Amino acid sequence: MKTHFRIRFFSFCFLLALVTAYPAGLWSQQQAPARRVLMWKVTSPTSTMYLLGSIHVGDKSLYPLPQEVEAAFAASKALVVEVNVKTVDQAKTLALVQKYGMYGDGSSLSSHLSKDDLAALDTFCSKHGMPREAFEPLKPWVVSVTVIAAGLQEAGVDINQGIDMHFLNQVAQQQRIEELETADFQISLLAGATDQEQQQMLTMTLKNSDKEKESLGKIQTAYFSGDPAQLLKLSREEEEQSMPPSLMKKLVDDRNVTMAAKLADYLKAKEQTFVVVGALHLIGDKGVAQLLKEKGYRVEIMTVAMK
Repeated sequence: MKTHFRIRFFSFCFLLALVTAYPAGLWSQQQAPARRVLMWKVTSPTSTMYLLGSIHVGDKSLYPLPQEVEAAFAASKALVVEVNVKTVDQAKTLALVQKYGMYGDGSSLSSHLSKDDLAALDTFCSKHGMPREAFEPLKPWVVSVTVIAAGLQEAGVDINQGIDMHFLNQVAQQQRIEELETADFQISLLAGATDQEQQQMLTMTLKNSDKEKESLGKIQTAYFSGDPAQLLKLSREEEEQSMPPSLMKKLVDDRNVTMAAKLADYLKAKEQTFVVVGALHLIGDKGVAQLLKEKGYRVEIMTVAMK
């Protein structure tokens, strides 16, 4: 695999690990006149926690966020995120991708894919000016990352404009940053997918590679509706077209359980925390908000308007 292609791939590898929890929005200039953002307030006998659904990539049209959101963050002692992307060791992460995302047994991508998938990949590479031979050492999950990343790049979204980064850049001296996961763990989720899951993921990704903008636009509308039911419905519909259910369970539902358990520890302390995780982690019967409610904490949903 050529070095320049490898670097181009990595610039999106960690990005996918972030966006798998929630498909990125397509932030067009034609926004609905009234936009609303969901935030949850969780209280325990000793502390208060705010949960904000994140969009990990975006553009300047995301801002300014509602004053209620900014005020909740400013009054918090800790910002809790999935991963602090500002401190990720990129060299170490790339080494992991090379270790777990490349065939080391003399095998190649072509020997693991159907003729239809290979033809679809050829078409994709031609369209995007990518060297087809560079994909041969890569496992299907890595190729899927690259295909999705190309769609995000074409949509013009940027991790530096994501809501996570917005708050990471605003952390004051008296505040601290806490992580729920690590970059290594997030990569391991995809690297640990079965051969069948990886192949299905790539099949679905290639099939929908030219529908990225359309899909992102739908998710954008749902996110800014301030309606958790609408957001969940559309997100699930999009997932059904992008990944097998068994893999989505690992990427969302299973992680929710671990996240809720870790957040419960913060609620046992005596300080206010502000949590920013992928929006899909918070909603639904298996979402973090519901899991915290089931643990006995008071959970209130807040719908705040964007001006």
